[in-house]
Amino acid sequence: MQSERTQTTAGERITLVILTAVSLALRAVAYFRYRFDSDEPQHLHVAWGWTAGLVQYRDLFDNHAPLFHMLSAPLLARLGERPDILLYMRAPMLVLFAIVLMTTYSIARRFYSKRVALWSVVLLSLYPSFFLKSLEYRTDNLWNTIWILALLVIMTGPATLRRMFAVGLILGIDTCVSLKTPLLVVALGLAVLAMHFALREPIAWRAAAARCAVFAAGFVIMPAAIAAYFAHLHALPNLFYCVFEFNTLIAQTHRHVVLLRLLYPFMLALVFWEARRVWAGDPADEKDRGRFFLGLLLATFAVTLIGFWVLIGPRDYMPVMPLITIFVSSFLIGHARASWQLLTSFVALAVVFILAVGYGASWFLQSTAEDITMMNQVLRLTRPGETLMDLKGETIYRRRPYYYIFETITRAAIRDGLLPDRVAESVVAARCHVAQADGASFPPRSRMFLNENFLDLGRLRASGQWIRRDGSFDIAIPGRYVMLDKDGESRGMLDGTPYTGARELSAGSHRFEPAVPERVACLWAPAFERGFSPFHLRDRDF
Repeated sequence: MQSERTQTTAGERITLVILTAVSLALRAVAYFRYRFDSDEPQHLHVAWGWTAGLVQYRDLFDNHAPLFHMLSAPLLARLGERPDILLYMRAPMLVLFAIVLMTTYSIARRFYSKRVALWSVVLLSLYPSFFLKSLEYRTDNLWNTIWILALLVIMTGPATLRRMFAVGLILGIDTCVSLKTPLLVVALGLAVLAMHFALREPIAWRAAAARCAVFAAGFVIMPAAIAAYFAHLHALPNLFYCVFEFNTLIAQTHRHVVLLRLLYPFMLALVFWEARRVWAGDPADEKDRGRFFLGLLLATFAVTLIGFWVLIGPRDYMPVMPLITIFVSSFLIGHARASWQLLTSFVALAVVFILAVGYGASWFLQSTAEDITMMNQVLRLTRPGETLMDLKGETIYRRRPYYYIFETITRAAIRDGLLPDRVAESVVAARCHVAQADGASFPPRSRMFLNENFLDLGRLRASGQWIRRDGSFDIAIPGRYVMLDKDGESRGMLDGTPYTGARELSAGSHRFEPAVPERVACLWAPAFERGFSPFHLRDRDF
């Protein structure tokens, strides 16, 4: 018979239902209104590359492992080009979210009680950073889902050779989703060692070596298959450059990395020492050992992430968020003296989580419209096959003329002279006539070139210039151009001959003398023909 501490009361069951309904309602609202993170279109641009016959790393830049994008490509191809594509691509994230919740329930149910498992799942669904990040179209959600499934396999039986092979296979697949997976593998190994150290148990080295060998055999299967596939595509050197060599630039631009890695052994030693101090008495039953191991895993992953990962954000801790909610739920249930105290604690914590989610989601104000507007303009202003200069692939469906994306590592590397800023040369060479609106993330030289040689049209820009008072203007990107005033095409003399319509202009200086003195712009002709003008910005197209 279950004890009172493992049974939910009627009040708890009602509260669980209410909080579950609130969580689902907030997720439904956030799905359509929560802003798109810049990583979402960046990942989707890479997935689009596969649908367009491009090869990741070789034909377009990316510094993530490839499996998430490769798996996304068929769905993207099925959906086709649409301005609200990111809303559609968030749908699979709901499936991954549900799998993580169910797996969290299974782990908590195995080592605690149904009561703890129910509260763990509800709290996890409201956990602010998990709530928001699990909604976004990003590699971290698939990474976290595969990891939690691997953890379930680990925790549901003895470490047989077959089980170790299965875990290695799963985590090898996960490595092809995110390069943070090896940190999880290291954390697992360290947690096992810490467990033996804390319990003062000897290690059977021969059996341990056999398990490690079988684990490694399973682990290498998927990475080897991915490497072979990219070698077949003549893109293996590109993969190694983008995923490994490029990412090492972060250590050269963030000097504190050296200090963290020097501190890592001391942080790890503290975990081992604290593990031995916390464990009291003789080894207990399987559940106690499982709980202790999960706690060690949380600690070893946290210190390993801090010691070896540089750009740490909330998404990087997603693998241990389920463990955190399990431990919190167990603690509150175990220390509550009365049912009303327990309910008060859980409701107060849930309210804090909900307020934090609301704050993080800008109180659910409509924040997706701007990106959808831009994508609408992308599809109207450009045609398939035309290039478009953006920051990270935000415009999704068009190839970028410049190889590198302007995320944190690239910007720091350009700033420190480790990478060249050749946006101007790339734009000219590709005859790229459309660019994303101005933003501080463009490197200074790139930003200056784009501001001088492109005109705002709304969320995008097209090549051209405002005509100076003396009638002069410069063309950086050869192509067909029109002379415009606020009423449409202007009249006058272009380079000494009457202007009668769109004209091919070479790179260099030109002159236009309007028939009537007024403000005139020289604009890439296809932009005007497709309904755009610098005199009438398209900022409200939905």
